[in-house]
Amino acid sequence: MDQPVSTKELRDEIEEIDGQIIDLIATRVDITDELAKAKKRSGQSYWDEAKGREIVERYLDLCTEVSLTEEEAEQIAHVILSISKERQKKIYDNGKS
Repeated sequence: MDQPVSTKELRDEIEEIDGQIIDLIATRVDITDELAKAKKRSGQSYWDEAKGREIVERYLDLCTEVSLTEEEAEQIAHVILSISKERQKKIYDNGKS
């Protein structure tokens, strides 16, 4: 008979996944920084509300493939978009391109 997984093993798994999540978010942020610089060089606005809504919709679609509710997926999308928006605004305000 299989032994039940211990809480320590589960917490260790969560810790490993958290590291992967942070790495992926950091990579996404780096790419959005580059996107902001490219938009600035081409004279585009740093933030596009329609694109933001499109990203939220993408997260909602993705949540149907996993065990997240639409509300949870929307919360995650809004947190990530908020970080991206603030960083892009700083790039525009600081004149880096």
